[in-house]
Amino acid sequence: MERISSKKRIIMMGALAVLIAIALVIKSGGGAASRMAEQMLARQNVVAGTLTYEKINAGFAGDVEIRNLVWKAPNGDVKMEMPLATASVNFFDALRKGAGVGAVTNIVFNRPKFYGVYEEGQGLDLLNLLKLAGQENAQEVGKKPEQPDNPTGFRGLIEVKDGELDLVSNGKKVRLDKINSQMAFKQYPLLRASATGNKEKCDLVLNMDYENGSARVTGEAKNAPVPDVLAMYPDMKHIKVTDGVVPTVKIAASKDRGGWHIRLDGKPRNMAGEFFGLPFTDGEGTFTADRDMAELQTVQANVKGMPVTLQGTIKSGRGTPLPPVFDLSFSANNFKTQALSKGLYLDDASVVFSGKVTGTAVEPKIEGTFSCNYLYAAPLQMNSLHGNYVWNAGKLVLHKAEAMSAGAKVTLDGFLIPAAGDYQFSLVGNNLDAAQMTDNRITGVLRMKARVAGTDRADSAAGNGAFALENGRYYHTEGNLRSEEVRYMEGNIVILNGQFGTKDAVMKLGRNKYSIAVAAGDKDAAEIRIGKKLSSSLF
Repeated sequence: MERISSKKRIIMMGALAVLIAIALVIKSGGGAASRMAEQMLARQNVVAGTLTYEKINAGFAGDVEIRNLVWKAPNGDVKMEMPLATASVNFFDALRKGAGVGAVTNIVFNRPKFYGVYEEGQGLDLLNLLKLAGQENAQEVGKKPEQPDNPTGFRGLIEVKDGELDLVSNGKKVRLDKINSQMAFKQYPLLRASATGNKEKCDLVLNMDYENGSARVTGEAKNAPVPDVLAMYPDMKHIKVTDGVVPTVKIAASKDRGGWHIRLDGKPRNMAGEFFGLPFTDGEGTFTADRDMAELQTVQANVKGMPVTLQGTIKSGRGTPLPPVFDLSFSANNFKTQALSKGLYLDDASVVFSGKVTGTAVEPKIEGTFSCNYLYAAPLQMNSLHGNYVWNAGKLVLHKAEAMSAGAKVTLDGFLIPAAGDYQFSLVGNNLDAAQMTDNRITGVLRMKARVAGTDRADSAAGNGAFALENGRYYHTEGNLRSEEVRYMEGNIVILNGQFGTKDAVMKLGRNKYSIAVAAGDKDAAEIRIGKKLSSSLF
């Protein structure tokens, strides 16, 4: 029995020795992994700049935890903050001298927060600061490129879990969260990566192949906010989209020696914003965009509640000192005048117009044509109104505008400020047929001119002018039963609170001069009201 007990003691002591040896090996492996991680961070050539950390812990199996890792670019800007990174290390490879990064099988970034800046002509700084084998080292602008980086010995998997990206794109802030990605080095130098991200209701999915400095990316974004899509373009100044969504944005990107190329396709819905000061809603259409140009294919929107169609291109100005360049066409077939300004309620008249937007976002140019079949501006009934307009410092200025009224041509000029609804117009008519204007109560040739201004308020029109007629006839009653010679008729025009009237108006019938008042009447005729007799003459 004693001999058996001795054997048991020997076996127990041997087992204890083996366990102690294994523990020492594990501890050595953990220490080796920890030292390897320290050396990797100190000598890393993956990103330009510096990596700092709070501490490194090694597990019994050789796994490594890096706490509070911070990446700073060469200029000192923080590019990433991460509370925890973990690296899984092959236990036996970590013990072998010189195993290096080849002993790492998996790296996990837990809840990293990235800070990126995208500027047209320079690209995304986060990508520019990466140094992958097969491409030149990330450089500061103007410096001579270094030699390509040495191939990495890492053949594992890099994962990002629950990350965030704060991006400033051409001065516009965009934030993505819930970023999860994987990049596999198993087929190095071919790298395969996938990523998902989220911004409120928008979900992003990307897949990338990267090899020898070239990349190919495909993916899509679901429910992408239109303002975020436009963030890849510089400020377009007079064209602002504040709302809207693209149900599906198709993404295709690539990288070669010429840099990154990207193409987006989608059909935006429910867009809202401003177009040269005019609010628009319910915008929808189709677009194709890359870094150089966006093509709009029949975008429709309600501008001040009126349907307008837009198509054309916008060049980003990438690689040049120029701001975005416009080449857009627009048109509307039934645009109510009161939508342009509430002070222009002209018997519910509507305008047909078309135009082009050219020039740059800083110095845009808008010009086009307009027409209106019928317009009633008391006491004038105007037909076949048409003309040109140009945009000048926020004003739509009329050019060569004319219409037919009372058998003669009437010319118009002036301007409208679409953003405010303010306007100012002048009207001149010669050789007007007085019979057509008064339902045959007065015959003769009339000339008149008037100036009117108003605001975006009903009945705000106010103005003045003058009229005159010589050598006509006045019929006292309908049916031409009694008439007198009109030697002359003249007076001033007064427009107040949207109503037409006259002042200091007189008419000489035969040898008697009377005060008169001219009222707009109905749409068929102006009404002449004879007042008291002012004087008489012998001739």
